[in-house]
Amino acid sequence: MTGPAVDLLDPAAVADPHSSFARWRAEHGPIVWSERHRAWLVMGHAELTEAFGDRRLSTERMAGFLDRLPPDRRAAVADGVALLDGWMLFHEPPTHERLRAPLRRSFTPRAVSRLEATVEQRVEALLDQLAAGPNDVDLVEAFCHRLPAEVIGDLFGIPAESAAWLRSWSADFGVLVFGATRRADYEAVVRRSAATFSEHLGPLMPQRRTQPADDLLSALIEVEDDPDGLSTTEILGACSLLLFAGHDTTASLLGSSVAALDADAGAREQLCSEPAVVDNAVEELLRFESPPKVMVRSVAESHERSGRWFEAGQTVFMGILAANRDPARFADPDVLRLDRDPNPHLAFGFGHHFCLGAALARLETRTALPALLRGFPDLRLAGRPTWQPTVADRSPASLPARLGSGRRGSRVG
Repeated sequence: MTGPAVDLLDPAAVADPHSSFARWRAEHGPIVWSERHRAWLVMGHAELTEAFGDRRLSTERMAGFLDRLPPDRRAAVADGVALLDGWMLFHEPPTHERLRAPLRRSFTPRAVSRLEATVEQRVEALLDQLAAGPNDVDLVEAFCHRLPAEVIGDLFGIPAESAAWLRSWSADFGVLVFGATRRADYEAVVRRSAATFSEHLGPLMPQRRTQPADDLLSALIEVEDDPDGLSTTEILGACSLLLFAGHDTTASLLGSSVAALDADAGAREQLCSEPAVVDNAVEELLRFESPPKVMVRSVAESHERSGRWFEAGQTVFMGILAANRDPARFADPDVLRLDRDPNPHLAFGFGHHFCLGAALARLETRTALPALLRGFPDLRLAGRPTWQPTVADRSPASLPARLGSGRRGSRVG
């Protein structure tokens, strides 16, 4: 099979994927084969919505994963793979429902709303630290990654001093999650990610068994022996999923939102001056720069889709970032409209794999973003954002910024 030069890792497509998606969609339609990635790319909103609900496209990834690796690599990644096997994201029903059920209650909008005061306190503390520091900062390091790391740490009862570990661990674990097997240091990085995860989470398990706390880890352990409870390995896998996705997704959304608003002074002013628009603004920012660029499926059963023949075993890239700017579904898709309504974006997926942490990501963003921009009204990016060169994520690697005049009218530094 041959196809056009659809390359999500081309530097131009990393820096500006929207222009690339628009060109590929105009030239080849809503579904195109990428020879570079050996995968189908679904870019149309209607086509993607339909694909999310089609059980012939599967998230199952772990069966035989180790067997597909060369023998000399298997031992190095076995512990990391064991964590991934506990990810509901990589399973279909009924395993998916069994892994998801013990977590669902902790992530309903009502349950998440109880974290609002905690999130506000974390935001205030980080803004105070920014105000006391230098005027020139990388917001990715100083704010966007720190807030979700601390909040997800609170949710799991991870000591505050360990929250800083989450970013480096997420970067390492992402090598396994995103299948970067061609990296020369693949085994070393995956081994390190599994070891540091065990180092930080391992001691908490026996501690919570004897001294339960008001946190998610204790809640999972409480039902461990129930017929529908998770095994110890599955609990650790669930923790790795939520720590990784709960930290990474929100950090990406905060960073890309700052970049989008820096480029649109009118939208930024509207968000700061009209508090009532914040919920709609978060939805529009989710659409405009969705944290997931693509989600991955495999073809479980050969079938025809929009005039294309999908063979069993092929890979499918569910192009969320592309579909969320599909002109067939959104008027002026490349315009940031904070009052856009309705806004049927697919940033959190669709169907039974809809993102469990969506309510938490929304809470953190609607709390943090207005507070940051109102607290530092002169904040501006001091250079172009750089983006992580990955297939799956739309995530800023750095956001060099100048904070300007100080919070509450004063600055130190």
